[in-house]
Amino acid sequence: MQALNTAPCPSGSMRLIDPPHGGDPMGRAASGTAASAATAATAIDPLLVAVDRHPLRERVIGWLGIALSIAILAAVVSQLRGFDLARMVALAPRSPLFWLVFLAWYPVSPLFEWLIYRRIWSLPRAGIVPLLRKLVSNEIVLGYSGDAHFYLWARRHAGITGSPFGAVKDVAMLSAVAGNLSTLAMMLAMAPVLAVFMTGALARTFAVSIAVVVVTSLTLFLFRRTLFSLPRRDLQMIFAVHMARIGTNLVLTAALWHLLLPDVSLGWWMALATLRMMLSRLPLLPNKDVLFAGLAILLLGRDAQITAVMAFMASLTLATHLLVGAITGAAALAEGRGRPRRRASYPAPQSAAGTMISPSR
Repeated sequence: MQALNTAPCPSGSMRLIDPPHGGDPMGRAASGTAASAATAATAIDPLLVAVDRHPLRERVIGWLGIALSIAILAAVVSQLRGFDLARMVALAPRSPLFWLVFLAWYPVSPLFEWLIYRRIWSLPRAGIVPLLRKLVSNEIVLGYSGDAHFYLWARRHAGITGSPFGAVKDVAMLSAVAGNLSTLAMMLAMAPVLAVFMTGALARTFAVSIAVVVVTSLTLFLFRRTLFSLPRRDLQMIFAVHMARIGTNLVLTAALWHLLLPDVSLGWWMALATLRMMLSRLPLLPNKDVLFAGLAILLLGRDAQITAVMAFMASLTLATHLLVGAITGAAALAEGRGRPRRRASYPAPQSAAGTMISPSR
């Protein structure tokens, strides 16, 4: 396997120099595919186009990362003001099994995303830390702010060739597609329960929310050739990992609730976990927490116990977000203010033809 060399053009952009491959037509085809991939990566990354040629590129990216790290720490401080730690400790279970399951449940999303980036970028184990920071930022700062933070981290530290923008974008969009398809499947399975509860104006809002999910999914499917950047095999792998993540998250969530309230069977908790995820994916629905609590009470008939379980899990999750956010945000802030790190030399991602792409310097 041969790597493509690059040389600067007079304009400062990247120019690909084909390696010698004699009369081998496969070698020429591989070079053409790799060149197209490199050109596409440059074309879709706004920072690569607008900043990469500027001598202040690393400083600009560094300050953007610092700003997002400060936003995470500010959100942590803001959330701590109204957090009732004493109440959460009083409700905490004593079972070691619960805490083991919780430790397995909390990092599910970062771990599965690490598997994805490990496959397409050869991301090291240390990449789990910025993925944890991404989770916290998306939850307590602003939706997709964590994706932006991870993108900036990847440009400076992941040691990948070319631009990470296309991969981060594709992973986020396929996560939405997997969530939308799972939501539609869950609605079909839960139709009898939903038909009893969804009436009047709520039913109309629910129908509009479903329409939004369907239209969004169809749009991504129809324009997939334009929207997605990675090879088809990578996209299939990413989608499969996201579906596995969703299934794992549902099972572990139901197991946690079952350990808190063992009188209710695991099957019922699975149904509730499915309902909760379905409601969280639907836009436009007002008061989703209240709606879910009503569905839970309708199914199980234990309003006080269900309320206590949901309140404890919400408090415990928030407390963990704050702890992880404080640690990873402070670490990112200290790292960003320190000396720039050298880009590591992890294996370069490959084009569909298996040819490595070298970056411009």
